[in-house]
Amino acid sequence: MKISQQILSALILAVLLTGCGTAEEIAHPSAAIPPSDLSTSDSEAIQESELTLDSASDSASEMLYDYEIKTSADGSQYAVIKGFRDDNAACSTSDWNAVFPKELGGVAVTAFAPYAFQNIPLGNYSYGKLRIAPDIVSIGAHCFENCGLTDVIFEKQELPETALDAKLTIHERAFAGNFGLWGIYFSNREVLLKNEVFADCAETGYICYMSYQNKTAKIADELKAYAAQNQWHAVEIPSYYSSKPIVYYPDTPLTLKPEIGNFFQGEDGSDDSMFYPFAYHDDALYYGFPEWYIPCGEFCAMMEWDYEIDASSCLISKNGNYAAENLRYLAGRNLAWAEGADGAGIGESICVTARCGYSYEHDLYPKGTVCFLTGDIEPDIYDGYMRYTQICVVNGYAKNQKTWAENGRVKRLLMYVENQPYAYLELEDTIAPQYFTLPPDTMKAADGVEIHFQFVIEDVYAGTTYEDTCLTGLVIDFMGRRSH
Repeated sequence: MKISQQILSALILAVLLTGCGTAEEIAHPSAAIPPSDLSTSDSEAIQESELTLDSASDSASEMLYDYEIKTSADGSQYAVIKGFRDDNAACSTSDWNAVFPKELGGVAVTAFAPYAFQNIPLGNYSYGKLRIAPDIVSIGAHCFENCGLTDVIFEKQELPETALDAKLTIHERAFAGNFGLWGIYFSNREVLLKNEVFADCAETGYICYMSYQNKTAKIADELKAYAAQNQWHAVEIPSYYSSKPIVYYPDTPLTLKPEIGNFFQGEDGSDDSMFYPFAYHDDALYYGFPEWYIPCGEFCAMMEWDYEIDASSCLISKNGNYAAENLRYLAGRNLAWAEGADGAGIGESICVTARCGYSYEHDLYPKGTVCFLTGDIEPDIYDGYMRYTQICVVNGYAKNQKTWAENGRVKRLLMYVENQPYAYLELEDTIAPQYFTLPPDTMKAADGVEIHFQFVIEDVYAGTTYEDTCLTGLVIDFMGRRSH
């Protein structure tokens, strides 16, 4: 019922307030850049009686927003939105994004005033999504503070290569206090971020920017530094399609240490109900990433999904109990892979080939665009690239504690990505699942493009009875899923 009410509200607002604009509208010609200190420029307050309206939709926008027309030093004019005229008003929605008019009073809107929408629940009308038009060059202090936002997209500027884009200035605490705000996309905008712009937002957030195949985005270094300073992540959104994986290798292989997790089972307490794995228990059957198991979730939306596992050797068994395919997450703990070489298996390897694709989504999400998604378990960035983010390893033969202790376990793996060394995985000697977090945005593959991983055994923990070294699971997670 809650969703139906939101949809109904959005449709009503969209009909009544068409003048607020949509993401697909053609941008107005770039207006003159307002001075950095808006308070010192000449201004002319707009009175309702003075408006010249071209349509009913323009009239709706004029009546909805409080704004000013200001004059730049060169004599050109621009509009500054100061807020809603009515405290109970709400902006229009388009494709579930909150949007604002690109023109008021016959001139382009290029700025939002300080405190314009502070404490107004914009997220109630747009699922927390906000789009900012490319003409905007200034967002005042505290403007969108505590508005219930989850993500903000600054639309791409369509400028000739010879033109200079207008730097966007976002003032102090402009988006602060949006506790669920985790995704920001500046596309090709140059931006100046003042103090605490995203203070008191999500603990883990992503600041995204467009990248080009033949040049580095001008804002990349600045946004990377800002993200690092605030314990967020900076993410490139490629404006091009690459037929090969894009991998950023460290100068020397990283050394990664795990976080220890637990096995999970169905909500009803049985291992047969694998589709709702939210109950964690030492004796449960499944491991890996819970969102992989949710019915009709992130994975059944994909048109193509291949996850192939092979190994350099396997212990011979009549029933295939030790095949490399047993490392797939659906096998659970009852099966495992065991190397088949003489000795403890030093130098033996596991190869994983992953390929994910949607096919039909290409027209909906052109190159260089991004959509922030709130998944069933955690948020996700979709731009046509799959970003590989985490590895889950279940060490040894984890069928039960006795079997696990009797067989050898892996102590260290050397991980290769596209045949180049990337990181050492230092495994602990525990039966519980181990999770290794990969550096954000360092390896990605476009929709439908294969990426290859190899894991070579470098050291082992000896078993009490058998010399063979075993693994129960090896699963690689990624960001870029789309759920229904």
